[in-house]
Amino acid sequence: MKTSYATFLLAALAGMTACTSVSPETEADVLLQKSRQHLAEKHYDAARDSILSLRRRFPTAVETRAKALLLLDSVEMTAARDSMDNATGEEWKRLSVKTQFYERKLQEDKKKLGL
Repeated sequence: MKTSYATFLLAALAGMTACTSVSPETEADVLLQKSRQHLAEKHYDAARDSILSLRRRFPTAVETRAKALLLLDSVEMTAARDSMDNATGEEWKRLSVKTQFYERKLQEDKKKLGL
């Protein structure tokens, strides 16, 4: 009798946990929003880290991962643009090419995703 009662309680707790758990997409979206905030604040390393963490932690959050890849391109492009302000000579040229690359990549990725 005690065994079946304990089994019932465990099953009930498991059911309650399943009902209250948050989907991977929702959890991943929280990290994506943090990444966007880091980008807005020009904290490029933190934005990259958040995006890479999202990709590692939520492999099944496909839609949010696609958005995160676009955001990662934006982070790289914006970081390169900001670095160009203080660069000269060959470094400026390298950053200019990097910026142009990410601009084109961002446009192509948007097309592929239908955005």
